[in-house]
Amino acid sequence: MRRLVFALLGVILGHAAHAAHPLLTEDTGTQGKGNFQLELTGERGRESTYAGTLRIEQPAAVVSYGLVDTADLQVGTSYLRLTLDDGLAESREAGLSDVTVDLKWRFLEHGPLSLAVKPGIVIPVGSEARGLGRGSWTGGSLLVLSYEPGPVAFHSHLGYLYNNIVGERHSLWHVSGAVTWQATEQVKLIADLAYDTNPLVFGADGVFRTVVGAIYSPVKCVDLDFGVKRGFQRPALGVALAFGLTLRW
Repeated sequence: MRRLVFALLGVILGHAAHAAHPLLTEDTGTQGKGNFQLELTGERGRESTYAGTLRIEQPAAVVSYGLVDTADLQVGTSYLRLTLDDGLAESREAGLSDVTVDLKWRFLEHGPLSLAVKPGIVIPVGSEARGLGRGSWTGGSLLVLSYEPGPVAFHSHLGYLYNNIVGERHSLWHVSGAVTWQATEQVKLIADLAYDTNPLVFGADGVFRTVVGAIYSPVKCVDLDFGVKRGFQRPALGVALAFGLTLRW
């Protein structure tokens, strides 16, 4: 059952990591050589899954460092609190989840259009037995496109993760696209749509999720964000609230 829960989490929380919170879609932006960024985020939601009703709380942290002007190194992890109600009883688990390490490189810039690639690995820190981690190393990559001609910008990416868990689909794809609007100097509104392969071999082949939200930047080096995430079919049928704080220096 716990293995099933973590497979469900792969869809509910998304295979791609470290997009500008609360977006699911990555962009091509980097920090610049020698600069740091710290994202502190939290999500709380309820999902109706094959295994029952799953309540999720997930505080997370991601640190980015600018190796050069066009490339960032990113390291992230999260803490999971899971409560699964299968109709007969509730089971609870809490602890650190897996660690991700990614390298984002923007390799093409042509006016408002830019392209980046983002390979990464997953380090199995979380407990597989308790449903908090994969239990094995794996890796994947994103191909990212950003088009930013003015206040309205478009971002999209195609992602792949190799899933080496026995009994699950091995090739997990993630496709998403987002629109952002710089409504004022300090407020950016966002809308996002994503499709993920279902790692489970039964049920739908994939699931769709959406996010709507806003990012408020009171000063240049600080962002506050809020969003509402929704899944439209099992195993990601439910709603989550997301919020975050981003610091740059």
